[in-house]
Amino acid sequence: MNPQPEKQLVAKLPQSRILCGARVAIDPWHAVRATLLVRGGKIETVIPGAEPPANAARLARVIDLKGHLVLPGLINAHDHLHFGIFPRLGHGPYPSWREWATEIYQPEEPPLSGLLAIPKDERLWWGILRNALAGVTTVCHHDDSHTLLTSDELPVKVHAKFGWAHSLDDGDWSDRYTQTPADWPFILHFAEGLDPKSRREAGKIGRKTKLNNRIVLVHAIGTSQRDWLKLRSAGVWIVWCPTSNLHILGRTLARDLLLSYPSIALGSDSPISAAGDLLDELQAARELLDIPSDLLYRMVTNRAARLLRLSAHEGTISAGGVADLLIMRDKGRTPCESLATLQRGDLIAIMHEGEFTVASEEFYARQDETLRLSPAPIERHGLDWHVAAPPAGLKLRLAPPRQEPSCAALAEVTNQ
Repeated sequence: MNPQPEKQLVAKLPQSRILCGARVAIDPWHAVRATLLVRGGKIETVIPGAEPPANAARLARVIDLKGHLVLPGLINAHDHLHFGIFPRLGHGPYPSWREWATEIYQPEEPPLSGLLAIPKDERLWWGILRNALAGVTTVCHHDDSHTLLTSDELPVKVHAKFGWAHSLDDGDWSDRYTQTPADWPFILHFAEGLDPKSRREAGKIGRKTKLNNRIVLVHAIGTSQRDWLKLRSAGVWIVWCPTSNLHILGRTLARDLLLSYPSIALGSDSPISAAGDLLDELQAARELLDIPSDLLYRMVTNRAARLLRLSAHEGTISAGGVADLLIMRDKGRTPCESLATLQRGDLIAIMHEGEFTVASEEFYARQDETLRLSPAPIERHGLDWHVAAPPAGLKLRLAPPRQEPSCAALAEVTNQ
């Protein structure tokens, strides 16, 4: 791009940010030196090269990211945000989720008695923050909506354009499916067990509706090889939550299936069954099953965007797309290898819709602008983070929940 058009472009962007000096991911295997011009929550343009346009500092906020790698913000295809401060519950393995749920649901006894007394909006907030601190910029909350989740002040987009049922145990699941708009996905837990009832679920869903690529099945552990062929032929989407599966059932999807099935995305599930957050799921998938890094990258970026039918270029970094970005230290690896081996201390900042929502202490301290983040950091994984303030009107009664490092959770992945 020649200098004159650059000047004209920057002149139109008095409220913009210019991110320069970093390598920017263009796909799982490639990153290039580029300057990103961000305005109005979107990436206005991508200019090749590490240097900002001439006179940029006079007209826009320039942020030097030399030594950093910029990835798309991550997309979490499955969570239950209202459990964001709950501990892991139960001691599996169980035949199915039903036995697990029966054992753990003791609402009159601790820890549930105390946790359920916390207002739901506060529990939802900590679930949102749990995702933000894992680099997530879009999350699918598999449950009823709430006024908090529609706020435009959240550090994470809570996707809402989908139909859902908890599982085929819901008597009205087929009615819910019929009532879901035809261009929305429909999501439900499916075959989350190894018992005969779970194994029969593929036949049950097939008798009620025609399988197609709108249907999103979470877990699907009890699916037979023959039924997997039917699901694949119909284009059905699957959400994989490995550490949740291991905790409840003692097993998860087979590696050869994960490598061959074209429509699988990754979800964190909730802390009551999973080892941690979405970064923990990525680490578990890589360390326990040796899933290739490029496949993991796609499972939390463009594949997840296709599953949820997102429409603002989520899962990519492209001109005209939403400015959802994960910024990390650059160690010279490919984007997918960098994500698969990401250490918490290498995470520098998260941008959601053009605003910084999470910043490390180091990044926060060297900004010459006032970021709209908490001046007092919170501790997570032994590190200090500055985070977006909760929406106006939300009164927090708790200190931020702490979370053990993921390696501790993975050491005994089936134990609380």
